[in-house]
Amino acid sequence: MPRLTAIDRPSSLLLRALNWYSRRKFGKVLAPFRYIYPRSTPVMSVSLKMLSAERKLKLPAVTRVLIRYYVSHLNHCAFCSNAQEYAAQEENLELAKLRDLFNFRQSLRFSAAEKALLAYLEEVTLTKTASDDVFAELQRHYSERDIVEITWLNASENYFNLLAKPLGLTSDELTLNQPNIFA
Repeated sequence: MPRLTAIDRPSSLLLRALNWYSRRKFGKVLAPFRYIYPRSTPVMSVSLKMLSAERKLKLPAVTRVLIRYYVSHLNHCAFCSNAQEYAAQEENLELAKLRDLFNFRQSLRFSAAEKALLAYLEEVTLTKTASDDVFAELQRHYSERDIVEITWLNASENYFNLLAKPLGLTSDELTLNQPNIFA
């Protein structure tokens, strides 16, 4: 349950436009536009800038979604997990693969590169650092540019999780008319 009162009629013209877009795309105004951004336009500006910067990264969209999806689940952020599940469906990520995410070390669905990526994300998210062994394995599969982008995506997803979870934002129950993969 959100800890703040929703602001459904924001005073900002930009926020009203974003609410209109959100309602048109998702059928509802997403929680951050009701609870967070009406209270702080600088926070909204930074958040939108971060999402805009992500589109300029070289990592494939499917990899970006996998990163955000896994990190949001590691952080138990219901709002972000649902948003990333929606993004995963938009990118046509294999649902069986996502169901197997927390068994990635033993799963045959993940490549060696993906396993190195997920191990890195897990360690950095949970400990805020990476062991030499985990980092070396990541380096075997990704360029230095990729590693910087992976690390930035991990950090930015943690940022969004730390905005949503403490403020009690719950799942917006977004779906592309596909079943919840963890149900």
